[in-house]
Amino acid sequence: MTGGAVHILMVNGGKNMNHCLHGKVALISGCSQGLGYEAAKILAAHGADIFGISIGDDEQLKKEIEAMGRSYHSMTADLSTPDIIHQVVKEVLAAYQHIDILLNFAHVLKKEDTLSLSRIAWKQALDINLTAAFFLSQEVIKQFLKQKQGGKIINASGILPLEADSYAAYVVGKGGMEAMTQYLASAFAKDNIQINAIRFGYMQEGSSLYENKEILKAIPARRLGTASDMEGALLLLASDQSNYMCGACIPVDGGCSIR
Repeated sequence: MTGGAVHILMVNGGKNMNHCLHGKVALISGCSQGLGYEAAKILAAHGADIFGISIGDDEQLKKEIEAMGRSYHSMTADLSTPDIIHQVVKEVLAAYQHIDILLNFAHVLKKEDTLSLSRIAWKQALDINLTAAFFLSQEVIKQFLKQKQGGKIINASGILPLEADSYAAYVVGKGGMEAMTQYLASAFAKDNIQINAIRFGYMQEGSSLYENKEILKAIPARRLGTASDMEGALLLLASDQSNYMCGACIPVDGGCSIR
């Protein structure tokens, strides 16, 4: 889904899913750019109001979402700061009074040689790619339990990069994200909280980072993924259609998981 276009997704025997998230509030980390930005537009197009956590300018996103007739609030925050998570949730509740969906889409992807990777760089990457996602999930799950209406958490994972020896912190963080997804899903399924993940492959939104010309050859689909490629998986996991899915990790990777 690009250029503000609204797609109508048909699932569950052809049922129109275009407004399946009406009345829902989605909290999205990493929404000022990349996949988080596109995910915010997709959920808004299907009826959700959005609260974004960003580190950059999100005025364009606000304009696009409000043009769809949905509400957008945001907070600029460094999620590696220990005390900020609780404040984020307070801001969401002040704006909307409830939270229904959490997307942990903030991430750091930095190319560094494994044997020269510093402890500081390691910690900086894991603070965003894993630690922030856990503690944001922790706070949101507490709110879900208070609301007694269940909830959805969708975590962004990723495939092993082709140049695996240059992305140690990223790979470990995403591996931890999938383990965290399964652990939390098992712990809170009884509370009608569904926690799942999407394992992204090489996407156009991060294509400037992909300098290796062999990447397209390594993708069975022979192309980079687009925002519209994640729409089906994202909407499935955000809606009631996934109420019996717990701890799943859906690959959106053009076949990279089977190579």
